[in-house]
Amino acid sequence: MKISTRSITLAATLTALCAVTGFLPYVFFLPVMVAATTLSVGIAAFVGLAFGAVSIAYSFLSPTGIVAAAFIQAPYIAIVPRLFAALGAFGAYKLIEHFAKPQKRSGKFAAVSIAAAIGSLLNTALVVAMFYFIMPGFETGGATMIVAIPEMLISGAIECACMAALTPPISLTLNRVVLKNRSCPRKHTDGVR
Repeated sequence: MKISTRSITLAATLTALCAVTGFLPYVFFLPVMVAATTLSVGIAAFVGLAFGAVSIAYSFLSPTGIVAAAFIQAPYIAIVPRLFAALGAFGAYKLIEHFAKPQKRSGKFAAVSIAAAIGSLLNTALVVAMFYFIMPGFETGGATMIVAIPEMLISGAIECACMAALTPPISLTLNRVVLKNRSCPRKHTDGVR
C-alpha cells in the first residue's frame, strides 16, 4: 500500500491526539483504534507504539496508582500490548472486510466496531496478563497488583464498549472525507506537478 501525504498527516494527528486522550478515562485508546481501521498496518503499529510511549510518559509525570508505578518499573508492559492491540484490530478489520465484504454503511460500521472492540479487549488482556505473570507481587502504596486486576478488567470492559461505539463514526468519516481519494492516482499535465 502506497503511503500518501494524507495518511502521514492523519497518522501525525492521531499520534498527537494520543497525548490528549491519555488524560481521558475509557477513550484514551481511541486514536490507536482509528489508525488501525483507517490506515496501513505500519502506521497503525506506529500509533500504537506512540500511545505506549505516552502511557509511560504520563506514568513518570503523574506516578499515582499502581498501574503507573508498574509502568515505570516495567515500561515494556505499556508498549507491547498497545502494539499488538493495534495489529490485532487492523487484522480483524481486514479479515472482516475480506470475508464479509460490507458495502452498506451499517455493515462498515459493524466491521469497524467489531475490530475496535477486539483491539481494546486485546490491549486489556495483554496488559492484565503481563501484570499477572510478570509482576504478581508488585506493591505500591499498600495496593497489590492482584487486587488491582479486577479494577483493570472493569475499566477494560467500559473501554471496549466506548471503542466499539466511538471508533466507527470517526473512522468512517475520515475514510469518506479525508482519505476518499487515497487510491486515486494524481493527474499530471505537461509534466507539471
